[in-house]
Amino acid sequence: MAEVIPPQLPFLWTRGIAARQTLRYLDRKGFDAEPLLSQAALSRAQLTEDPRGISAASQHRFIELAAVEIDDPLLGLNVAAEHDLRDIGILFYLAAASATVAEALEYLARYAATTNEEIRLDISQHEEETHLIFRHVLATGEPRRQHSELIALAFNRALRKLTNRDFAPLRIAFSHTRSSELRDVHRILRCPVEFRQPADSWVLPRSVMELPIISEDSRLLGILEAHADALLSERRTAAGLRELVEDRLVAALPSGRVQAAEVAEQLGMSERSFRRRLAAEGISFGEVLDRLRNRLALRYLADEHVSLKQIAWLLGYSEPGAFNHAFKRWTGTSPRQVRNHPA
Repeated sequence: MAEVIPPQLPFLWTRGIAARQTLRYLDRKGFDAEPLLSQAALSRAQLTEDPRGISAASQHRFIELAAVEIDDPLLGLNVAAEHDLRDIGILFYLAAASATVAEALEYLARYAATTNEEIRLDISQHEEETHLIFRHVLATGEPRRQHSELIALAFNRALRKLTNRDFAPLRIAFSHTRSSELRDVHRILRCPVEFRQPADSWVLPRSVMELPIISEDSRLLGILEAHADALLSERRTAAGLRELVEDRLVAALPSGRVQAAEVAEQLGMSERSFRRRLAAEGISFGEVLDRLRNRLALRYLADEHVSLKQIAWLLGYSEPGAFNHAFKRWTGTSPRQVRNHPA
């Protein structure tokens, strides 16, 4: 059997807000965070002095390690309960200057990448409900339970603060598992909570969407929007085109809509310019797509809960046979053999 090399996923950048708040929480409680930072390939200076941000995988690792070290399975929720919401930064202030909750959410979805390249927010309406789905661009391989729960409570607190209304989501779903403290999680988040779901998602009453933001400021919003656009441009320049293409492809793969022209349009480029810029980085669109599918296939195969048929769909193949053919080309063996006999 050909040797299967573990996939190396792209660096996913974050400003490290959750890790920084966790560090401050540990400091207030008198815990020594330095060994945990070291294990997560982080330093105190990175979180407190360096504005360039950190790896999303390192952030997840640090928070999970902290929860184990201080024996607090609800660490993410406890950090969020004490979180100074202003420390969220540009996303909080964009929401605070918006006219309504609906507008605030639109800005959060549009500018999420100014704070975290790992997560994308999708918003959809379903009769009397609004669904917010948090999609991860790529699996980092790191548990993210504490981070997901921290974000959920911080988000709920922010909406209540900005509207000066006391309300709760109709329900919340998490992709991670949890077998303890379930009652406490329900109590803190104030709604039914489900685990081991396809994605992290929150459901709000549709009536919440039109609630006014009490700090609305249209002039300030225009200034903040221009600043957020500049931050997005800065991140795109830093990331390189290949990473941006992978970002778009991961979201599009299950739909099968993975044509170069469509990705180029999403990035605001002509197809000709798009292909020329990729060539300047030493790669073609077909190679980006093929290598990404290869890495993701190996990642998905490591999760026994994802069937081979589901993997084929997630990678954008119309049938398992096409996935099997591609996998044998990549590795010299079949996906079933790799799953049954991992390296």
